[in-house]
Amino acid sequence: MNMLPSLLLLIGLTIVQAVALAQPAVTFHADFEGGSLGEVTRVGESHWRCAVKGESDWDNRNRQASWYYFRMQGAKDQTITLELTKLLGEYNFKPGAHAIRAGTRPVISYDRTDWRHLTDDEVSWNEKATELILNFTPERDTIWVAHLPPYLPSDLENLLAAYQDHPLMTKKSIGKTPQGRKMWQLTVTNPEAQTEDKKEVWLMARQHSWEAGTSWAMEGIIRYLLDSAQAKGLLDKITFQIIPMGDPDGVARGGVRFNEFGHDVNRNWDLVIAEEMPEIQAHKAAVTQQAGQIDLFVTLHNTELADYLQGPDLPVGQKLWQAMVDNTSFESNEGIRPMPHTTTAGKKGRMTVNQALWAEYQIPAYLMELKIQHVKKLPGRRLPPDWRELGRGLVKSIAEVLLEKP
Repeated sequence: MNMLPSLLLLIGLTIVQAVALAQPAVTFHADFEGGSLGEVTRVGESHWRCAVKGESDWDNRNRQASWYYFRMQGAKDQTITLELTKLLGEYNFKPGAHAIRAGTRPVISYDRTDWRHLTDDEVSWNEKATELILNFTPERDTIWVAHLPPYLPSDLENLLAAYQDHPLMTKKSIGKTPQGRKMWQLTVTNPEAQTEDKKEVWLMARQHSWEAGTSWAMEGIIRYLLDSAQAKGLLDKITFQIIPMGDPDGVARGGVRFNEFGHDVNRNWDLVIAEEMPEIQAHKAAVTQQAGQIDLFVTLHNTELADYLQGPDLPVGQKLWQAMVDNTSFESNEGIRPMPHTTTAGKKGRMTVNQALWAEYQIPAYLMELKIQHVKKLPGRRLPPDWRELGRGLVKSIAEVLLEKP
Protein backbone atom coordinates (compact mmCIF):
# COMPACT_ATOMS: atom_id res chain seq x y z
CA MET A 1 0.00 0.00 0.00
CA ASN A 2 1.41 3.37 -1.07
CA MET A 3 1.51 5.60 2.03
CA LEU A 4 3.17 8.53 0.22
CA PRO A 5 -0.02 10.50 -0.65
CA SER A 6 -1.30 10.21 2.92
CA LEU A 7 2.09 11.22 4.27
CA LEU A 8 2.27 14.23 1.95
CA LEU A 9 -1.27 15.24 2.95
CA LEU A 10 -0.34 14.96 6.62
CA ILE A 11 2.80 17.04 6.05
CA GLY A 12 0.71 19.60 4.15
CA LEU A 13 -1.81 19.88 6.95
CA THR A 14 0.97 20.23 9.47
CA ILE A 15 2.50 23.07 7.46
CA VAL A 16 -0.87 24.86 7.17
CA GLN A 17 -1.45 24.46 10.89
CA ALA A 18 2.04 25.74 11.65
CA VAL A 19 1.50 28.81 9.47
CA ALA A 20 -1.83 29.45 11.21
CA LEU A 21 -0.20 29.17 14.60
CA ALA A 22 2.67 31.45 13.51
CA GLN A 23 0.26 34.14 12.35
CA PRO A 24 0.14 36.82 15.06
CA ALA A 25 -3.09 37.27 16.93
CA VAL A 26 -5.01 40.45 16.13
CA THR A 27 -5.26 42.71 19.15
CA PHE A 28 -7.29 45.87 19.82
CA HIS A 29 -6.07 48.91 21.75
CA ALA A 30 -7.63 52.23 22.82
CA ASP A 31 -5.37 53.19 25.74
CA PHE A 32 -4.12 56.44 24.21
CA GLU A 33 -5.18 60.08 23.89
CA GLY A 34 -8.65 60.24 22.38
CA GLY A 35 -9.01 56.46 22.20
CA SER A 36 -12.39 54.84 22.74
CA LEU A 37 -13.69 51.30 22.25
CA GLY A 38 -16.22 49.20 24.10
CA GLU A 39 -16.27 45.42 24.55
CA VAL A 40 -14.70 43.40 21.73
CA THR A 41 -16.01 39.88 21.08
CA ARG A 42 -14.45 37.47 18.62
CA VAL A 43 -17.03 35.84 16.34
CA GLY A 44 -14.78 33.85 14.05
CA GLU A 45 -11.59 33.91 12.03
CA SER A 46 -10.74 37.62 11.54
CA HIS A 47 -14.30 38.59 12.60
CA TRP A 48 -15.16 40.64 15.70
CA ARG A 49 -18.08 42.50 17.22
CA CYS A 50 -16.93 45.86 18.57
CA ALA A 51 -19.24 47.79 20.86
CA VAL A 52 -19.12 51.56 20.54
CA LYS A 53 -18.61 52.83 24.07
CA GLY A 54 -20.95 55.82 23.93
CA GLU A 55 -21.62 58.33 26.67
CA SER A 56 -24.64 59.43 28.75
CA ASP A 57 -25.35 62.56 30.74
CA TRP A 58 -25.48 63.15 34.53
CA ASP A 59 -28.98 61.66 34.65
CA ASN A 60 -28.03 58.60 32.60
CA ARG A 61 -30.02 60.01 29.67
CA ASN A 62 -29.23 61.18 26.15
CA ARG A 63 -26.71 58.42 25.42
CA GLN A 64 -24.85 58.93 22.18
CA ALA A 65 -22.42 56.55 20.52
CA SER A 66 -20.75 58.70 17.90
CA TRP A 67 -17.06 58.27 18.67
CA TYR A 68 -14.69 55.33 18.35
CA TYR A 69 -10.96 55.44 17.83
CA PHE A 70 -8.77 52.35 18.23
CA ARG A 71 -5.67 50.59 16.98
CA MET A 72 -5.44 47.05 15.64
CA GLN A 73 -2.19 45.09 15.74
CA GLY A 74 -1.32 41.98 13.77
CA ALA A 75 -3.95 42.55 11.08
CA LYS A 76 -1.78 42.74 7.95
CA ASP A 77 -3.14 40.94 4.88
CA GLN A 78 -6.09 39.51 6.78
CA THR A 79 -9.63 40.16 5.57
CA ILE A 80 -11.04 41.81 8.67
CA THR A 81 -14.74 41.98 9.54
CA LEU A 82 -15.82 44.34 12.31
CA GLU A 83 -19.41 44.78 13.42
CA LEU A 84 -19.90 48.10 15.22
CA THR A 85 -22.61 47.46 17.82
CA LYS A 86 -24.53 49.24 20.62
CA LEU A 87 -25.25 52.26 18.47
CA LEU A 88 -28.74 53.09 19.72
CA GLY A 89 -29.16 55.97 22.11
CA GLU A 90 -31.18 59.10 22.80
CA TYR A 91 -31.05 62.69 21.55
CA ASN A 92 -32.65 65.59 23.44
CA PHE A 93 -34.60 63.05 25.52
CA LYS A 94 -35.97 61.28 22.42
CA PRO A 95 -35.08 57.55 22.53
CA GLY A 96 -34.06 55.53 19.49
CA ALA A 97 -31.56 57.98 18.01
CA HIS A 98 -28.29 56.83 16.52
CA ALA A 99 -25.59 58.97 14.93
CA ILE A 100 -23.81 56.09 13.17
CA ARG A 101 -25.97 54.97 10.28
CA ALA A 102 -26.00 53.48 6.77
CA GLY A 103 -24.11 56.40 5.24
CA THR A 104 -21.35 56.42 7.85
CA ARG A 105 -17.88 55.71 6.50
CA PRO A 106 -15.16 55.29 9.15
CA VAL A 107 -11.61 56.38 8.43
CA ILE A 108 -8.44 54.30 8.61
CA SER A 109 -4.77 55.23 8.76
CA TYR A 110 -1.42 53.52 9.06
CA ASP A 111 0.40 56.52 10.53
CA ARG A 112 -2.33 58.76 12.06
CA THR A 113 -1.38 61.45 9.56
CA ASP A 114 -2.88 60.28 6.28
CA TRP A 115 -6.48 59.10 6.60
CA ARG A 116 -8.93 57.68 4.11
CA HIS A 117 -12.60 56.80 4.37
CA LEU A 118 -13.57 53.19 3.88
CA THR A 119 -15.33 52.78 0.55
CA ASP A 120 -18.93 51.77 -0.04
CA ASP A 121 -17.64 48.28 -0.92
CA GLU A 122 -15.96 48.03 2.48
CA VAL A 123 -19.01 49.01 4.55
CA SER A 124 -22.54 47.63 4.90
CA TRP A 125 -25.48 48.35 7.19
CA ASN A 126 -27.67 45.97 9.18
CA GLU A 127 -30.93 47.90 9.56
CA LYS A 128 -32.61 45.27 11.72
CA ALA A 129 -29.77 45.14 14.25
CA THR A 130 -28.73 48.80 13.85
CA GLU A 131 -25.13 47.82 13.20
CA LEU A 132 -22.40 48.99 10.82
CA ILE A 133 -20.26 46.23 9.31
CA LEU A 134 -16.71 46.95 8.11
CA ASN A 135 -14.81 44.63 5.75
CA PHE A 136 -11.25 45.60 4.83
CA THR A 137 -7.79 44.13 4.41
CA PRO A 138 -4.99 46.08 6.12
CA GLU A 139 -1.79 46.45 4.15
CA ARG A 140 0.32 46.86 7.28
CA ASP A 141 0.52 45.24 10.66
CA THR A 142 -0.75 48.32 12.56
CA ILE A 143 -3.89 50.16 11.53
CA TRP A 144 -5.94 52.90 13.20
CA VAL A 145 -9.72 53.09 12.88
CA ALA A 146 -11.84 56.11 13.82
CA HIS A 147 -15.19 57.78 13.24
CA LEU A 148 -13.44 60.93 11.96
CA PRO A 149 -9.76 61.85 11.60
CA PRO A 150 -8.93 62.64 15.24
CA TYR A 151 -7.80 66.08 16.37
CA LEU A 152 -6.48 65.94 19.92
CA PRO A 153 -5.45 68.41 22.65
CA SER A 154 -1.84 67.63 21.83
CA ASP A 155 -2.48 68.64 18.21
CA LEU A 156 -3.84 71.98 19.37
CA GLU A 157 -0.91 72.53 21.72
CA ASN A 158 1.53 71.80 18.88
CA LEU A 159 -0.30 74.24 16.62
CA LEU A 160 -0.27 77.02 19.21
CA ALA A 161 3.39 76.38 20.02
CA ALA A 162 4.23 76.92 16.35
CA TYR A 163 2.70 80.40 16.53
CA GLN A 164 3.57 81.34 20.11
CA ASP A 165 5.67 84.35 19.08
CA HIS A 166 3.47 85.49 16.22
CA PRO A 167 2.85 89.25 16.48
CA LEU A 168 -0.78 88.95 15.36
CA MET A 169 -1.86 86.37 17.96
CA THR A 170 -2.04 86.37 21.73
CA LYS A 171 -3.41 83.59 23.89
CA LYS A 172 -4.64 83.53 27.44
CA SER A 173 -6.09 80.92 29.74
CA ILE A 174 -9.67 81.74 30.68
CA GLY A 175 -9.99 78.87 33.14
CA LYS A 176 -9.28 75.21 33.76
CA THR A 177 -11.26 72.07 33.05
CA PRO A 178 -12.20 69.60 35.79
CA GLN A 179 -9.01 67.68 34.94
CA GLY A 180 -6.84 70.79 35.07
CA ARG A 181 -6.41 71.51 31.39
CA LYS A 182 -6.19 75.15 30.37
CA MET A 183 -8.96 76.57 28.23
CA TRP A 184 -7.49 78.94 25.69
CA GLN A 185 -8.84 82.14 24.22
CA LEU A 186 -6.89 83.37 21.20
CA THR A 187 -6.99 86.98 20.04
CA VAL A 188 -5.97 87.36 16.41
CA THR A 189 -5.72 90.88 15.02
CA ASN A 190 -3.27 93.60 14.09
CA PRO A 191 -2.72 95.32 17.45
CA GLU A 192 -1.24 98.36 15.74
CA ALA A 193 -4.44 99.01 13.80
CA GLN A 194 -6.79 100.49 16.37
CA THR A 195 -9.89 102.04 14.82
CA GLU A 196 -13.31 102.87 16.19
CA ASP A 197 -15.12 100.80 13.58
CA LYS A 198 -13.00 97.64 13.95
CA LYS A 199 -15.26 94.57 13.87
CA GLU A 200 -15.29 91.91 16.59
CA VAL A 201 -15.87 88.26 15.63
CA TRP A 202 -16.00 85.29 17.99
CA LEU A 203 -15.43 81.72 16.79
CA MET A 204 -15.75 78.55 18.87
CA ALA A 205 -15.17 74.87 18.12
CA ARG A 206 -15.28 71.46 19.76
CA GLN A 207 -17.93 72.00 22.41
CA HIS A 208 -18.72 68.35 21.69
CA SER A 209 -15.65 66.18 21.85
CA TRP A 210 -16.54 63.82 18.99
CA GLU A 211 -16.82 66.67 16.46
CA ALA A 212 -13.20 66.56 15.29
CA GLY A 213 -14.00 68.13 11.92
CA THR A 214 -14.55 71.46 13.66
CA SER A 215 -11.00 71.39 15.06
CA TRP A 216 -9.55 70.77 11.61
CA ALA A 217 -11.63 73.71 10.35
CA MET A 218 -10.38 75.84 13.23
CA GLU A 219 -6.79 74.94 12.37
CA GLY A 220 -7.52 76.14 8.84
CA ILE A 221 -8.87 79.40 10.28
CA ILE A 222 -5.84 80.01 12.49
CA ARG A 223 -3.28 79.13 9.82
CA TYR A 224 -5.00 81.31 7.24
CA LEU A 225 -5.22 84.32 9.55
CA LEU A 226 -1.57 84.07 10.60
CA ASP A 227 0.09 82.86 7.39
CA SER A 228 -1.89 84.44 4.56
CA ALA A 229 -0.86 87.79 3.12
CA GLN A 230 -4.49 88.33 2.15
CA ALA A 231 -5.64 87.83 5.75
CA LYS A 232 -3.21 90.41 7.12
CA GLY A 233 -5.30 93.18 5.61
CA LEU A 234 -8.40 91.76 7.26
CA LEU A 235 -6.76 91.93 10.66
CA ASP A 236 -6.48 95.69 10.34
CA LYS A 237 -10.27 95.77 10.30
CA ILE A 238 -11.40 92.70 12.27
CA THR A 239 -10.45 91.24 15.64
CA PHE A 240 -11.02 87.48 15.87
CA GLN A 241 -11.58 86.04 19.34
CA ILE A 242 -11.21 82.26 19.15
CA ILE A 243 -12.03 79.48 21.61
CA PRO A 244 -10.40 76.60 19.70
CA MET A 245 -11.38 73.62 21.88
CA GLY A 246 -14.43 73.87 24.13
CA ASP A 247 -14.08 70.48 25.87
CA PRO A 248 -10.42 69.38 25.94
CA ASP A 249 -11.09 66.84 28.73
CA GLY A 250 -13.72 65.10 26.64
CA VAL A 251 -11.49 65.07 23.57
CA ALA A 252 -8.57 63.61 25.54
CA ARG A 253 -10.61 60.77 27.06
CA GLY A 254 -12.36 59.87 23.80
CA GLY A 255 -15.72 61.21 24.93
CA VAL A 256 -18.77 62.20 22.94
CA ARG A 257 -20.54 65.34 24.17
CA PHE A 258 -20.49 65.56 27.98
CA ASN A 259 -17.96 66.91 30.44
CA GLU A 260 -16.65 65.05 33.47
CA PHE A 261 -19.86 65.77 35.42
CA GLY A 262 -22.12 64.64 32.58
CA HIS A 263 -23.10 68.08 31.33
CA ASP A 264 -23.41 68.97 27.66
CA VAL A 265 -21.06 71.89 27.01
CA ASN A 266 -23.55 73.23 24.46
CA ARG A 267 -26.82 72.58 26.29
CA ASN A 268 -26.64 74.43 29.60
CA TRP A 269 -25.86 78.05 28.80
CA ASP A 270 -28.93 79.40 30.61
CA LEU A 271 -28.28 77.49 33.85
CA VAL A 272 -24.57 77.46 34.61
CA ILE A 273 -23.48 75.48 37.68
CA ALA A 274 -19.93 76.74 38.11
CA GLU A 275 -18.59 73.73 40.03
CA GLU A 276 -19.93 71.24 37.49
CA MET A 277 -19.70 73.31 34.31
CA PRO A 278 -16.39 75.18 34.50
CA GLU A 279 -16.10 75.05 30.71
CA ILE A 280 -19.40 76.87 30.15
CA GLN A 281 -18.70 79.32 32.96
CA ALA A 282 -15.32 80.26 31.49
CA HIS A 283 -16.60 80.54 27.93
CA LYS A 284 -19.66 82.56 28.87
CA ALA A 285 -17.71 84.93 31.09
CA ALA A 286 -15.18 85.59 28.33
CA VAL A 287 -17.85 86.25 25.71
CA THR A 288 -20.16 88.39 27.80
CA GLN A 289 -17.36 90.69 28.94
CA GLN A 290 -17.46 92.06 25.41
CA ALA A 291 -21.14 91.44 24.67
CA GLY A 292 -21.86 94.96 23.40
CA GLN A 293 -18.92 94.91 21.01
CA ILE A 294 -19.55 91.61 19.21
CA ASP A 295 -20.58 91.88 15.57
CA LEU A 296 -20.81 88.13 14.94
CA PHE A 297 -20.48 84.90 16.94
CA VAL A 298 -20.23 81.48 15.26
CA THR A 299 -19.90 78.12 17.00
CA LEU A 300 -18.86 75.22 14.77
CA HIS A 301 -20.35 71.74 15.08
CA ASN A 302 -20.46 68.46 13.20
CA THR A 303 -23.58 66.55 12.33
CA GLU A 304 -24.25 63.52 10.18
CA LEU A 305 -26.44 64.55 7.27
CA ALA A 306 -26.68 68.29 6.67
CA ASP A 307 -24.77 71.54 6.56
CA TYR A 308 -26.83 74.37 7.99
CA LEU A 309 -26.70 77.70 9.83
CA GLN A 310 -29.07 78.29 12.72
CA GLY A 311 -29.64 81.50 14.61
CA PRO A 312 -31.53 84.79 14.69
CA ASP A 313 -33.02 85.88 11.38
CA LEU A 314 -30.77 88.90 10.86
CA PRO A 315 -29.12 90.32 7.71
CA VAL A 316 -25.64 89.38 8.99
CA GLY A 317 -26.70 85.72 9.28
CA GLN A 318 -28.48 85.69 5.93
CA LYS A 319 -25.43 87.16 4.20
CA LEU A 320 -23.07 84.74 5.94
CA TRP A 321 -25.18 81.78 4.85
CA GLN A 322 -25.17 83.02 1.24
CA ALA A 323 -21.43 83.69 1.22
CA MET A 324 -20.69 80.21 2.57
CA VAL A 325 -22.91 78.60 -0.07
CA ASP A 326 -21.33 80.66 -2.85
CA ASN A 327 -17.69 80.35 -1.85
CA THR A 328 -17.14 77.06 0.01
CA SER A 329 -18.15 73.40 0.10
CA PHE A 330 -20.95 74.35 2.53
CA GLU A 331 -24.15 72.72 1.17
CA SER A 332 -27.41 74.25 2.32
CA ASN A 333 -30.51 75.37 0.45
CA GLU A 334 -32.65 76.46 3.41
CA GLY A 335 -31.23 79.82 4.39
CA ILE A 336 -31.11 80.54 8.12
CA ARG A 337 -32.64 77.63 10.00
CA PRO A 338 -35.11 78.92 12.62
CA MET A 339 -33.72 78.89 16.15
CA PRO A 340 -36.04 77.65 18.91
CA HIS A 341 -35.91 79.32 22.30
CA THR A 342 -34.36 76.21 23.84
CA THR A 343 -33.45 72.70 22.72
CA THR A 344 -35.93 70.92 24.98
CA ALA A 345 -39.24 72.60 25.80
CA GLY A 346 -40.08 72.64 29.50
CA LYS A 347 -36.56 71.83 30.70
CA LYS A 348 -34.46 74.61 32.16
CA GLY A 349 -30.76 74.48 31.53
CA ARG A 350 -31.07 73.37 27.91
CA MET A 351 -30.13 76.48 25.94
CA THR A 352 -27.31 76.25 23.42
CA VAL A 353 -24.63 78.90 23.27
CA ASN A 354 -26.25 80.77 20.39
CA GLN A 355 -29.73 80.58 21.95
CA ALA A 356 -28.50 81.98 25.28
CA LEU A 357 -26.27 84.70 23.84
CA TRP A 358 -29.12 85.96 21.66
CA ALA A 359 -31.79 85.70 24.38
CA GLU A 360 -29.72 87.32 27.13
CA TYR A 361 -27.46 89.75 25.30
CA GLN A 362 -28.84 90.13 21.77
CA ILE A 363 -25.50 88.95 20.37
CA PRO A 364 -25.90 87.84 16.72
CA ALA A 365 -24.85 84.28 17.52
CA TYR A 366 -25.07 81.36 15.10
CA LEU A 367 -24.56 77.61 15.22
CA MET A 368 -22.95 76.26 12.05
CA GLU A 369 -23.39 72.52 11.53
CA LEU A 370 -20.98 70.83 9.12
CA LYS A 371 -21.83 67.35 7.94
CA ILE A 372 -19.54 64.34 7.96
CA GLN A 373 -21.31 62.40 5.23
CA HIS A 374 -21.02 62.80 1.45
CA VAL A 375 -20.57 66.35 0.12
CA LYS A 376 -21.77 66.81 -3.45
CA LYS A 377 -19.44 69.76 -4.00
CA LEU A 378 -16.48 67.49 -3.24
CA PRO A 379 -15.38 64.07 -4.54
CA GLY A 380 -16.66 62.49 -1.32
CA ARG A 381 -16.57 63.11 2.41
CA ARG A 382 -14.44 65.78 4.04
CA LEU A 383 -10.91 64.90 5.14
CA PRO A 384 -8.48 67.22 6.99
CA PRO A 385 -7.48 69.24 3.88
CA ASP A 386 -11.18 69.81 3.10
CA TRP A 387 -11.95 70.85 6.67
CA ARG A 388 -9.02 73.28 6.69
CA GLU A 389 -10.16 74.76 3.39
CA LEU A 390 -13.67 75.15 4.83
CA GLY A 391 -12.16 77.09 7.74
CA ARG A 392 -10.34 79.41 5.36
CA GLY A 393 -13.56 79.86 3.42
CA LEU A 394 -15.41 80.80 6.60
CA VAL A 395 -12.93 83.59 7.33
CA LYS A 396 -13.25 84.93 3.79
CA SER A 397 -17.05 84.77 4.00
CA ILE A 398 -17.09 86.62 7.32
CA ALA A 399 -14.84 89.32 5.87
CA GLU A 400 -17.05 89.63 2.80
CA VAL A 401 -20.12 90.12 5.00
CA LEU A 402 -18.73 92.46 7.63
CA LEU A 403 -16.52 94.58 5.41
CA GLU A 404 -18.89 95.02 2.50
CA LYS A 405 -19.37 98.57 1.34
CA PRO A 406 -22.75 100.09 2.28
